[in-house]
Amino acid sequence: MEGNLLLFGFEELEDILRISATVSPAGIGVRAVGREEYHQRLGVIAGLDPAGQVPTYQGGPLGGRMIVLCGLRQRVEEVLPLLRQAGVGPECLKAVLTDHNRAWTPVQLFGELRAEHHLMQKRR
Repeated sequence: MEGNLLLFGFEELEDILRISATVSPAGIGVRAVGREEYHQRLGVIAGLDPAGQVPTYQGGPLGGRMIVLCGLRQRVEEVLPLLRQAGVGPECLKAVLTDHNRAWTPVQLFGELRAEHHLMQKRR
């Protein structure tokens, strides 16, 4: 695998399988992240950083769907059309895992992406 997608807020197996079937021919893996991991840092979830002792997430859903592209920074222009082909719409927030955000939790990243999304919508 050349990279993978971390899926957050995807509850339906059918959606997860459709995304996986669409991106796997391109050598991209898919991991649906369970809500219990939402207190963990993104770098740990992606398997890049050692796991630390954190409590299990007890909160509710993120409030939407989010996909984090890991190891795919150079392939974003290839991956985004594949996601659209798999039925992932613009309401799903998307981000690339970076050195800056890999220490964030999914909850933190979702909040940042949502705020950016709202700012972009206001500018239109």
